[in-house]
Order: sequence, then structure tokens, then C-alpha cells
Amino acid sequence: MILKQLNYIRTKKELQNLYLSQMSERVLIDEINDILRETRTSVSMGMRHFAKNLLTHEVIIFIKRNGTPDGYLLSEELKIKLKEYEESLMNQKQLEWKFEKAKICNTI
Repeated sequence: MILKQLNYIRTKKELQNLYLSQMSERVLIDEINDILRETRTSVSMGMRHFAKNLLTHEVIIFIKRNGTPDGYLLSEELKIKLKEYEESLMNQKQLEWKFEKAKICNTI
């Protein structure tokens, strides 16, 4: 099977079309809306719901949670962004762990 290179995803519809073979439309919509709820906290729920365009960061979060779409390889740029996102998650978890450890030490 020859894989296509995935360079970018700009809209919810593009993302849905890429993943429809892997999950139902309802699950896709819910997952996208969950990500928008996390990333667009200052935007009202109605505005998030009707948003058509996605930020690259939001697409990267979706790919991290659900994997690469069937039949595609990520472009080098998307691979780099995914790696940066994974590193930021790891750094955030390490900070949370250090904070919890310090909190426990202070209560003893």
C-alpha cells in the first residue's frame, strides 16, 4: 500500500473525512469539540461549535490522541510539531509531579 503524505489539515471537515474510516462521525465530532473546549477557553460554546477552521495545534492534539489517519504519513513539519507537543506534555507532567512531591514534603 502506498501511503500519501499528510501536509496539513485546515478544517473540521477535512479532519472528519480523513478519519471516517477509523471512527464514527459522532465520535469524531465529539473529539474535535472536546479539543476546541480545551484550547479555546475564551470563546463561547456556540462559537466553538460553529467554528470551521482548526489551528495546527488542535490538529496535532487530535493526531496524538487518535493516531495518524489510515493511508497517510505525516509530513516532516507535522512530525516535528507532534514531537514538540509530546515533549511539552512530558514537561508538564514532570512539573506536576514535582509540584505534588513538594506539596507532600511540605505537609509532613
